[in-house]
Amino acid sequence: MLYRMIAVALVSVLLHGSLVGQTEQQALQSPAKMQEIVRKAQEKDKSVKVTFLKKVDNQKKLAGRVSEVSHAGFTLTDLKTGKATKLEYQDLKEVRQKGWSKGEKIALPIVIGLAAIVIALTATKSWVRD
Repeated sequence: MLYRMIAVALVSVLLHGSLVGQTEQQALQSPAKMQEIVRKAQEKDKSVKVTFLKKVDNQKKLAGRVSEVSHAGFTLTDLKTGKATKLEYQDLKEVRQKGWSKGEKIALPIVIGLAAIVIALTATKSWVRD
């Protein structure tokens, strides 16, 4: 009975996380939020990933480093080609810093720990029966 409860709890946590992630991706970011993310990325010299509202140059997403920031938009330099592209906030759906979010960094060890506990309990139960 305990194993079923743990399994149900683990499945519900994982499903909840995936559903929350899907709804967050569907919402548009405000230009103020985008500008804040872009400024932080420029200060920390980190890459960003940009999602367009409509395809631009047959691309829906673009990644690179921020070189210039203004109130209306910013310039993104592609890491692979070195090509600079001027982008306006109104043409974008989302701007994200590349890498893991705090929530992902916290959730991963928790999920691994829960999985280890379930495996240990299952192994102990089967060992005791033998």
